[in-house]
Amino acid sequence: MSGGVGPRVPKDDFMRALGLEPSDARHEGLYKLMRDEAISTYTQLNASRSNLVEDKQNDPSIRPPFFWHHISRDRQIWAVTTTWQNAPVGSAQRALFDRGSTSGEHAPNWVTLWLLYSVFRSRDTRNNRSRRNGDSGSSSGSGTFWQQPVFDSYTDPLRQF
Repeated sequence: MSGGVGPRVPKDDFMRALGLEPSDARHEGLYKLMRDEAISTYTQLNASRSNLVEDKQNDPSIRPPFFWHHISRDRQIWAVTTTWQNAPVGSAQRALFDRGSTSGEHAPNWVTLWLLYSVFRSRDTRNNRSRRNGDSGSSSGSGTFWQQPVFDSYTDPLRQF
């Protein structure tokens, strides 16, 4: 796939872009395997303040779990690549990750980018609409992902719509 989908599209759209059917239990199992890879990388990113953008590294108000937009650009790219490359060669999740390789807007891999962004948003209890409302839906929307604004508060304006 050339550009895939952006990190803010709903899970069902993400799965369909990969050729997976959200209502198929086998495909949901593949999704969970991919998500487990992303969770492993997420855990690594939250283990060290050195992964943060420079102006947040020494800010005592910034504590794990970190926001994705507080992770430095080079560590975001590292995370996208690491999630992809850590999937065992020959595994179903690695084959799906390989489909995400792109030099487009969501380079280097739109699949692992979507998964990481999803994990960061779903595990952020400070402003998580799904936990607050008992919703299981994904966030939606699109836009340029890599140029996230850095917010100093816990309010994410995208969640207000």
